Amino acid sequence: MQSAIVPSANMSTFEEVAMAPTVPLDTIYTTDEAAERLRVTRRTMIKLGRYLGSCSMIGRDYFFSERDLLDIWQAQRAMPTSSQGRAVKVKSLLPDARLRQSLQLLSQKKRRRP
Repeated sequence: MQSAIVPSANMSTFEEVAMAPTVPLDTIYTTDEAAERLRVTRRTMIKLGRYLGSCSMIGRDYFFSERDLLDIWQAQRAMPTSSQGRAVKVKSLLPDARLRQSLQLLSQKKRRRP
């Protein structure tokens, strides 16, 4: 286990505190690198990342982890079709960000007056 030296409660002395080992980050990609990996444009990459909540923003720059790219890729999966070419009804799970946005839109609709 690692340790760190931090200020004590009275701020005049320092004490050593045990810290849990940190988990290393996945590979982090810039917008251009992520767009190249998924073979989309830079703008599409930013739109997908923001819509799904699968990106990090530092200043005006967007960054994507390996997990973010996998989430975006899974969200873009095509709906399965039957042999007749019609869409098969498959119960799908919405990502948390998409579900939250759908619920917000539904709750914001105004009722019609009779």
